[in-house]
Amino acid sequence: MKYDKKYMAQMNKKAVLDIIRTKGPINKSEIAKLVELSIPTVMKISDDLTESGLIHVVGKGESNGGKRPELLGMISNAYYMVGVDIGRSKTIAIIMNLNGDIIYKKKIKTGNTNPAIELLERTTEIINQTILESKISINKILGIGIVTPGLIDYKNGVVIFSPDFQWENVNIKKHLGNAFEIPIHVESSNRAMALGEGWFGAAEKSKYFICINLGHGIGSAIMEKGDFYRGNSGSSGEIGHITLEKDGPICDCGNRGCLEALASGNAIAERAKKYINDGKSTEITKFIENGINNIEAKEVFDAAKTGDLIANKIIDEAIEYLGIGIANYINLLDPDLIVLAGGMVNAGDCFIDKVKESIKRRQMKFAGTNVRLEVTKLGMDAAAIGAASIILRKIIENGGNTSKRRKKNE
Repeated sequence: MKYDKKYMAQMNKKAVLDIIRTKGPINKSEIAKLVELSIPTVMKISDDLTESGLIHVVGKGESNGGKRPELLGMISNAYYMVGVDIGRSKTIAIIMNLNGDIIYKKKIKTGNTNPAIELLERTTEIINQTILESKISINKILGIGIVTPGLIDYKNGVVIFSPDFQWENVNIKKHLGNAFEIPIHVESSNRAMALGEGWFGAAEKSKYFICINLGHGIGSAIMEKGDFYRGNSGSSGEIGHITLEKDGPICDCGNRGCLEALASGNAIAERAKKYINDGKSTEITKFIENGINNIEAKEVFDAAKTGDLIANKIIDEAIEYLGIGIANYINLLDPDLIVLAGGMVNAGDCFIDKVKESIKRRQMKFAGTNVRLEVTKLGMDAAAIGAASIILRKIIENGGNTSKRRKKNE
């Protein structure tokens, strides 16, 4: 019974803190109504949260005949979180405050992903540099969120398999835990992106949405009522590896004809390379900066905007496959929102409009009739913000308990 009371007290504290975070500035009476607790209980919890330095009085509300009520809000710079997005081409490290504001950001080229130990050493260095250059005390940092592409054992901080990095069973948490004495949490970049959009971006008001990452590869994450849908083994959301062409091009995962092998940024670049090597006349070559072998999707999109036939053919074919894959997702899961993120969305409104048209052509009649499609509000920082939000979510779930933030990682 004692455990039940302790658990309920933590849940009540979590509910109050989350309401202050999302609805503040807000008075205690309104909080009590929203979380269905008594006003004395809310007063006790708010006093505890004030004493812990997480919330404070930010002003006075409108009077309903009596004294003007105090309005409570988060102390945005009471604590901070580090978020690190290790991407295929670049690594972004940020320091974020409790309001989701980026206080400091540092970016480097990811470089070679193998051997993994060398990349993790570079990651340790960028984290150290980011904290040092921000001039924020390590005592005010609640934890470090690290995200990478691939299948993740988030409980143990292990990358089980990453086609992008060609990693298998890489223990990020163990390596970084030797360098930092604050909590470290590891997650997939796709899920982090979704969490960031759900807490601070395009999906703040959505209860059931899918975030699709259109970048070097293609991935996604499913969010339902603020939490990840992980599936039985944690591999849910791998839209990039649904098969659309049974004898299609080989994918990095080892299969053939995956959506990622047909429509990702890497797939677009590979198609362009093939056309050029086959001697096809195209304006793409005028935009290549680092040689044909290092061609990027952006250069194909740039050529397409000039009216180049080959570039437009490559992109239109990729868009058609994207429409098929996303329409299948909508038909299967019926979300209220699809958020498109990743580098490919930078191609502009014309690209997004064509993707929408392709989805509509392939979507089953009457399926997903209320689904909306939005573009990321967090841009290229979405995964890093999501990584930091993993730490923030842990603090909220613990009812604002920050006492274990200095615990050594196991």
